[in-house]
Amino acid sequence: MRAALLLSACFLGLGAVAQAQDLRDSRDPLVAHALQDAQRAQSAREIEASNAQDRARTAVVLRELDAQRAGAPTLRPLTDPSTARMNQDLAQHYAERARSVDQLERLTQDALDESNARIRAIKPASEPN
Repeated sequence: MRAALLLSACFLGLGAVAQAQDLRDSRDPLVAHALQDAQRAQSAREIEASNAQDRARTAVVLRELDAQRAGAPTLRPLTDPSTARMNQDLAQHYAERARSVDQLERLTQDALDESNARIRAIKPASEPN
């Protein structure tokens, strides 16, 4: 009888609720121990299933990232108005800097042209008057 209870406790699943209740009511330490072992095994199976789901989700995310890196079209996330305003201000700032750089380049080129003209205007000492 004990062997049958012990064996049934070892193969206990969560579906056998009535049988589990009978085993829990039992005062036999071997049966209680077998029930704990069965519960631990069930918990291990649940954890393994959860881990498998996590691995599957991770694989999907990695595939999506690989596709993005390979040049697949990506969807831009919608931005909130404050971010859009900040982007607009940043674009204005870059445009102003580009205009300033262009102006500095023009002024530098004008100064260089003027300096070259002055150097050409100077007659070398070896030239006759």
